[in-house]
Amino acid sequence: MNAVEAPAIQKTPGVCGGQARVRNTRIPVWILVLSRTRGEPDASVLHNYPTLTQADLDAAWDFYQHNPVEIEQSIWLNDVAANVPDGVAPPAAVVVAGRLLGLDDDAICEAFEPPLAPAAIGAAWAEYRADPARVGREVASLRRAG
Repeated sequence: MNAVEAPAIQKTPGVCGGQARVRNTRIPVWILVLSRTRGEPDASVLHNYPTLTQADLDAAWDFYQHNPVEIEQSIWLNDVAANVPDGVAPPAAVVVAGRLLGLDDDAICEAFEPPLAPAAIGAAWAEYRADPARVGREVASLRRAG
């Protein structure tokens, strides 16, 4: 009797926050995509995550191709927003980037410690409206940096 093989990418409540991860690991797809965004070749990723195979990476890349907004939101929550020091007001570009990715105001506010006041989101958008070219460049810079 053949064992049923688990899907290459899994989402399990309570494991990696329920985010997409490589089968039977705690390695989220977003972190692999972030590595690739930063220019890390597959061979290096496989070296850094020796339990993964090329097939696992191919599955992660395929998942990202079909679910880019989900993974980009995870990158924003786990890397971009998470890298704002606690108690420091996030730059307008960080807030605007979260909204542009489709995150709602509550998710954006709760991504920071302490949580942002809703007025901070309005202030970020006011800064964007005052100088959309500058804030837009900063948003693009955030994405390139991961």
